[in-house]
Amino acid sequence: MRQKLNKIMIFLWLLVLQANIAYAEARSKEEIEFFLEAVGTFLIQIIGPGILVIGIAVAGVSMALGNEQGMRQGALAAGGGALIMLSRAILDLIQNVTGF
Repeated sequence: MRQKLNKIMIFLWLLVLQANIAYAEARSKEEIEFFLEAVGTFLIQIIGPGILVIGIAVAGVSMALGNEQGMRQGALAAGGGALIMLSRAILDLIQNVTGF
C-alpha cells in the first residue's frame, strides 16, 4: 500500500512541475504543436536519461552481486532509456524516408 501511495505522490509531483501537461487547453494548431513539443522535450531530456542511468546502475550492481535476472532487467531499462532519448531522431528518420 505504501508503494502505491509513493507512486501516486511522485506522479502528482511531476504534474505540478509540468503544469502545462496537466492542463492542456489549446485554441489553435500552434498551441497544440507547442504542447506536444514541450512534452516530447521533457520525455527526451529528463525521463530518458534518468531511466538510462537507473538501468545502468541496476545492471552494474546486479553484475557485482552475480544476479543474472537483475542484470537482464537493468539492461532492458537502459535500452528503454536509450530508445526514449533517440525517439526524436528515429521519428526524423522515418519522416525523411517516407516523405512526410
